[in-house]
Amino acid sequence: MQIEEFEHGKTRIMAEAREALRRLGIDQHSVMFDLHSIHPHPDGATLTVSAAGGSARGWFSAEEIRDSRERIGRSEVRERIAALAAGLTEAVA
Repeated sequence: MQIEEFEHGKTRIMAEAREALRRLGIDQHSVMFDLHSIHPHPDGATLTVSAAGGSARGWFSAEEIRDSRERIGRSEVRERIAALAAGLTEAVA
């Protein structure tokens, strides 16, 4: 069974978020996507990163998620992930 592009992109974005948190010294964290849809092809998903009682959320379009399946190539996606991680460090500080 192959992972479809959308699922693979979500996995890649979550891995990037985990790495951003580790670079900021947050080793204990949770990263997950919420879809907000029962349709097989949703419009996008919300990434939630949590640590030490704080959390930060950001919306990613389905196109951004699918485009991230191989690597995070869009600079705006990388910047949004970094901003979520930075916002979480402020929330837990």
